[in-house]
Amino acid sequence: MLIGDNYNSLFFDIVSSWSNPLVLTFFISVIVILLLYFTNRYIVKPLEQKHIQEKKDIELKNSKLMAQFAELDPDPVLRVDYEGTVNFFNNAAYFLLKIETGKNITGSLFNISIPELQRKINSNESHSFSFLFNGVHYNVLLKGNAELGIAQFYLRDISDIKNLEIKLKQLSTYLQNQIDEERFRIAHELHDGAVQDLYFVQLGLRKISEESAQNITDLITPLKEQLENTTEELRRIIYDLKPKILDEMGLEPALRTLCNNISKESGILGSIQIVGLNQRLEKKVEIYFYRLAQEALTNIVKHSGATEFSIILVRDKDILRTIITDNGCGMAERNQNKPQNRGFGLLNMKERTEGFGGKLKIDSSEADGSTLIAEIPYSQA
Repeated sequence: MLIGDNYNSLFFDIVSSWSNPLVLTFFISVIVILLLYFTNRYIVKPLEQKHIQEKKDIELKNSKLMAQFAELDPDPVLRVDYEGTVNFFNNAAYFLLKIETGKNITGSLFNISIPELQRKINSNESHSFSFLFNGVHYNVLLKGNAELGIAQFYLRDISDIKNLEIKLKQLSTYLQNQIDEERFRIAHELHDGAVQDLYFVQLGLRKISEESAQNITDLITPLKEQLENTTEELRRIIYDLKPKILDEMGLEPALRTLCNNISKESGILGSIQIVGLNQRLEKKVEIYFYRLAQEALTNIVKHSGATEFSIILVRDKDILRTIITDNGCGMAERNQNKPQNRGFGLLNMKERTEGFGGKLKIDSSEADGSTLIAEIPYSQA
């Protein structure tokens, strides 16, 4: 028994001795584990929790700031999370879209998928697209924010811009139609006038080549008259396109020549009176008044059934005013009889007048005929 006790005592001494590497290793391991435990619990964990809390506080602060700015924005603003669920909207967005917190808007409101939304948030991407709601055009700016895990939608009403684009397209189409109509008119006049006359001259020349010498004189005389008529017709067409007298002598001689030609061709008695213009106007203004008178007199000749017309052009202080009257059937009767011509000439006059900052007015009755009054500022001249 003593030998066994001695062995046990010796084993215990060896195991518990600090000189034993195993004992020393075990003790150091315990110390390290305890140090790691206390370091993680009382240093690392508190710092991690503090960092998480600070991050949450920063996100909350940013969210509050964004919300305050969004509230002040008169345009609709709304915010969604990764799943497209609304977590904020300002008053403008509520009154426009009637949305509520917790509503998913990716499919029901904006045509954007959840994966696409998440990609834009994670990449801090900005994207704009058009949005039509209740007949109103909006431009929507989507801005992703990866730090906050949100996307904000900013809506701006661009109906005025869209309407302007539509009007510009309509105006472009109208102008192109006017150009096409003018080309057709010129081609029609050339074909029915000068081209036909030249064709008859061509036939006459062929006939001359087939006749004997004694008959040539009799054949040349009508051809000469035909060529003179053709030349006169071409001169008339060119004059209508660009009256030479307007460039060389000015507005008053050009208007008097226009009135005389209209009266001579139509048999309608015309008069013209110009007051207060002692000097030439700018070229674009002279062309405007000339084309205005030309369009008005053409309508009178074609549609009014008038026997008289008059043109008055007067400078009244800072206003240039032209008054064109006739004793015809009036606009209502003209439009009823010629619906295919309704509006085009008047629309052209109105647009050209407004282009100079002026205004156009037309008074018309079946009993008293029509009166056209166009005014533009003299400063434009």
